[in-house]
Amino acid sequence: MNVESQPIKNSSVREYDMKKTSIAIFAWIIICVSFTDSAFSEVEQSTNSTISDLRGQAVSHLKFMYGMYFAIRGCLEAYNDQSEPNFKPTVTLSEAQQVLRAADAAARSVGIDVDKAWLEMSSIGQAAGEALKIKTDDNFKKCQQSGMFFRTVTSRLQMTIRKLDGNIPIIRKDF
Repeated sequence: MNVESQPIKNSSVREYDMKKTSIAIFAWIIICVSFTDSAFSEVEQSTNSTISDLRGQAVSHLKFMYGMYFAIRGCLEAYNDQSEPNFKPTVTLSEAQQVLRAADAAARSVGIDVDKAWLEMSSIGQAAGEALKIKTDDNFKKCQQSGMFFRTVTSRLQMTIRKLDGNIPIIRKDF
């Protein structure tokens, strides 16, 4: 029996499926980043952005933050469970939770339904967090980048909420 006709072991199939799932979830997150990037640039280019456009953009940023929170949580769980330093993101879970509490308050203050956004993203985010727990070089890279993505979208959400005349800060001054 040659190598091509040998049956694939169950563990190899599961590993392949998880890797494929991880890539698909990360691709979805990248699509979200692209969407928020294009939405952000459209708002910057248009001086007559409507309130509903800005709210839609804020919801997109908030959903992406929730997704990144689950990625950070999954990476930190993998870091703790597997003692693998490459899983460690640049944002701690407590820092992410603190920022999300501030983001929720700021978004609520301008009429964003944060509970609906959370419900829409939580299952996707949890799946992404679980998929990131598999030891692969790609997942190590994604975990290390999750903090950067989280901080970037936090900044964009803060700017959008400010354009909606929100006065609750998400990003605290550290001086």
